[in-house]
Amino acid sequence: MKHSSIQSRTWANRCRRGATAVAFVIMLPVLMLLLGFSVDLAYMQLSRAELRAATDLAAKAASSELAETGDTAKAIAKGKQIASANKVAGNGLTLQDTDFVFGNTIRSTTGKWTFTAQGSPMNAVQVNGRRTSDAPDGEVDLFFSGLLNGEGFQTVADATAGFINADICLVLDRSSSMKLAASNTATGMGGGDPRSCDIPWADSRWIALDNAIKIFLAKMNDTLAEEQVAVVTYSSNYTACDVTNQNVTLDQPLTSDFSSITSAMEVLSTTVWGGNTETSEGMSLARTELNGAGARATAEKIMVVLTDGAYTNNVHPADVAALAAGDRIKVHTITFGSCPASVISDMQDAAIAGGGYHFHAPDAATLNDAFSKIAGSISILTQ
Repeated sequence: MKHSSIQSRTWANRCRRGATAVAFVIMLPVLMLLLGFSVDLAYMQLSRAELRAATDLAAKAASSELAETGDTAKAIAKGKQIASANKVAGNGLTLQDTDFVFGNTIRSTTGKWTFTAQGSPMNAVQVNGRRTSDAPDGEVDLFFSGLLNGEGFQTVADATAGFINADICLVLDRSSSMKLAASNTATGMGGGDPRSCDIPWADSRWIALDNAIKIFLAKMNDTLAEEQVAVVTYSSNYTACDVTNQNVTLDQPLTSDFSSITSAMEVLSTTVWGGNTETSEGMSLARTELNGAGARATAEKIMVVLTDGAYTNNVHPADVAALAAGDRIKVHTITFGSCPASVISDMQDAAIAGGGYHFHAPDAATLNDAFSKIAGSISILTQ
């Protein structure tokens, strides 16, 4: 009996070992499948991340080239070059011309950017990166695709980038009161004031404006986008101090050479001028310049209007701002110094009609801040 019991246990052990071996053989394909799936899943996630990164970089490169040249062919070439330098699943990403879509991007009141294909002005590019069966590089080959019916992995990514290129016209008040001290609370300059027949003094509102313009240009220089700036100044047709002033002048046409703007301001800072405040005349000339041959179809159009007093002709600045808005020109306004409430209200109305912002700057420091804020609102990269 004892011998029979030992044989029985031995047989049972052999059966258990055999069952384990059979179970292992049965489970091996399942384990291999799970292992292959885990490896391929990690590879799919890596490939997806690489595709997104390559697509993002291609979009930024293409939009930068578009901002600089306005040439879609060059933008596509630059985007392709950058994409091919970035590997997706072991190979540089190959893009086709049709993977690039040009259009317009604008910011809504909520701060979100919206891209419109074929929109105008053209200031953005959307890039569609693909690793699909119909893409130039095909789908992503997986390590264990044989366990998954031989199918590869297909993934897509898109990225949009744009620059707010801007054509900007500064519309600046050169009426007599701009030669008052920046700290002076008077709203006008009397004929007997010794400053009236002199160039702007160092403490004048004009020199404070000149310094603020330098800050504005420095902010513009810090951007990667290509801005153009023009300068229009206005007063009234006026003869005094052996000098005849024109009511409005284009002191510098649109240019990307900001040293030309600085030079134009230096000329005005060393010239005798004066007169009244025909603000709408200055705005009308700025509108002409922003719609002229020097303006770019791919650029946002922006007018920045500064005054230190009430307009003295019969056309309300808001009326010209509304016309400018019809030309897709955004109008920002700044009131400077001790402006009466009525002047501030008029220029607020002009900013509303022109779709822009109004700033009141009672002194030089707040004037600098106003120009800095306007520059910051212009020079934004969207993604």
